[in-house]
Amino acid sequence: MLPEELLEESAEELYEHAPCGYISTRPDGLIIKVNQTFLSWTGYQREELLGRKRFYELLTMAGRIYHETHYAPLLQMQGFVRELSLELVCADRRTIPILLNSVQKKDADGTPLYHRTTLFNATERKRYERELLLERRKAEQLAQSKATLLATISHEIRNPLNALTAATRLLGMTALSEKQEKYLRILVTSSGSLLDLVNDILDWSKIEAGKLSLEQRPFDPRELLRGVVNGMAARAEEKKLLLRAELDERLPASLVGDPVKLGQILTNLTGNALTFTERGSVTLTVAVRAQHAGECSVEFRVSDTGIGIAPDRVAAIFEEYTQASYDIGMRYGGTGLGLAISRKLLELHGSKMSVESEVGKGSCFSFELRLKSGENVPTERPRSTLPEQALRGLRVLLAEDSEVNTYVLTHWFERWGIAFDTVQNGRLAVEQVRKGGYDLVLMDLHMPELNGYEAARTIRQLPDERLHQLPIIAISASAQLSQQGRVRTAGFTDFIGKPFDTDVLFRMMALHTSRELPEPPERPAQEPAREPLEPLASSTAPALDFSLARLEQRAAGDPQVLAALARLTLHELEQARPALRSALAAGAPDKLEHLCQELAGTIRMLDAAALAATLRRAKGLLASDKRAPARVQAVTSAVDWEMETLIEALAGIANQDF
Repeated sequence: MLPEELLEESAEELYEHAPCGYISTRPDGLIIKVNQTFLSWTGYQREELLGRKRFYELLTMAGRIYHETHYAPLLQMQGFVRELSLELVCADRRTIPILLNSVQKKDADGTPLYHRTTLFNATERKRYERELLLERRKAEQLAQSKATLLATISHEIRNPLNALTAATRLLGMTALSEKQEKYLRILVTSSGSLLDLVNDILDWSKIEAGKLSLEQRPFDPRELLRGVVNGMAARAEEKKLLLRAELDERLPASLVGDPVKLGQILTNLTGNALTFTERGSVTLTVAVRAQHAGECSVEFRVSDTGIGIAPDRVAAIFEEYTQASYDIGMRYGGTGLGLAISRKLLELHGSKMSVESEVGKGSCFSFELRLKSGENVPTERPRSTLPEQALRGLRVLLAEDSEVNTYVLTHWFERWGIAFDTVQNGRLAVEQVRKGGYDLVLMDLHMPELNGYEAARTIRQLPDERLHQLPIIAISASAQLSQQGRVRTAGFTDFIGKPFDTDVLFRMMALHTSRELPEPPERPAQEPAREPLEPLASSTAPALDFSLARLEQRAAGDPQVLAALARLTLHELEQARPALRSALAAGAPDKLEHLCQELAGTIRMLDAAALAATLRRAKGLLASDKRAPARVQAVTSAVDWEMETLIEALAGIANQDF
């Protein structure tokens, strides 16, 4: 055993040269003991500190304030302080970042004797934190640069792609020889493949940015699957493959979920199966695995007789930009994003993909979703054909800097009987609009001298009141996720992305110029009696009283136009709803009147008689001297109920993303 003196010497040496600093102070902060490690860090002599300095005197000014407001009160109240970050001022005025732990030592009566403090030199830690922060900023800048690059590349690809698809369609309307028709089919197929590639990349960018979320609305699963199969039928016929769908008879007529994203998953899987199958068949199978308490577990399977996948490559095919092998990528092409996107979309659903495959015999991709059974989905009115003469005589200004896009669009204008002028930048567009006479402006967002955003903003600020209502449609090939908000803020009436369907553009122009559209089928003289509504919790709840007939009439049976119009109306109602609540709560009749005037057009379009009546009651209440809180609360609830009813109805059809 070591002598007691040696043990004491060893303990003292450990204290003096420990890897951390030790100091002991009286309750008033006067330093009474300090180890050599602390002295080495700070450059002080022992005699400078012991009995001469208080601990807070060694801190920076900010540290002294923190000592008085946090450290000292905490130590007094709880008897200890842990992991406080402060800075010491050294003898040569340098500063050292430290992490501090203190404990209060008391006698048997509970009287504080002294404070023992352990200090860790945090210089390396702070340096590491700064490096991490710097790397994080670099990563954020890289992500922003990536998003900007993606938007730029998208713009540069979509501009010529828009011209390519539109010109191809125009070419198909001319007389062609058999050989020219063959070339045209190649052109259509190639431009379609290029568009699929661009869309895959943009979908992946949205997923990475966390901008995707699931909708919950009723849909007809048979209609969804019919659309997937019909969309892929041409590819199957071209390769002489049998494409078939097998549906479980127990499949409900309606399910609640996100049909757009489910359709995208099935389209990706079916498209892959057709791509990698040279002979045989591709089968899409839907089977009900379980039904319980209004929910349904449905298994979706896409199987093929294609080339199959090697076992060691199954996991790799779900990685972004990855094909099963280099040879397959060279032979069949593609981005390698389809399966990665499908996997991410399934993760949003809380599901995952299963794969069974054998090289040379085929593959089977399957997944299972648990979906709620919905009410019977109302059948949609068949899309009516809008006559080309509907836009005849319209006067349009086209602001577009791309000569190719201008050439193609003006040929469509000529076909539709539209009188038009063209300019190449936003400055000239503003000058032309000042001259007047236009029914509508089509404006590219990215132009020299004055871009589309600035041009639209300038037009809306002109003194001519008519220009405040002039329809201005933005056209752009950009893919930036935040663009929609900027377009609305700049004063555009609507937005269409490149490459666009000319039918969609035609209907959008007709919609915003109030041209004659085909009337919806007339209602029978005597409508069948409505099913009684479920009783509500409150007997004072207003009755459901509105109609979407005018909205559908303006859309002329086009689901995309109907969704765009519903989205605009929905946005207006969602913005007005809290403002109405605020006006009623504040008892502000002028503000309420202003809001009612702004909503007047929307109320007329939706035939929202119940909302109109409720707002009249609200205005009457605010105009009277009897504003009992209970009456104000009741009318506020009634207005809110009617707004919620309209919002829910519009949300059901506003499912397209413009």
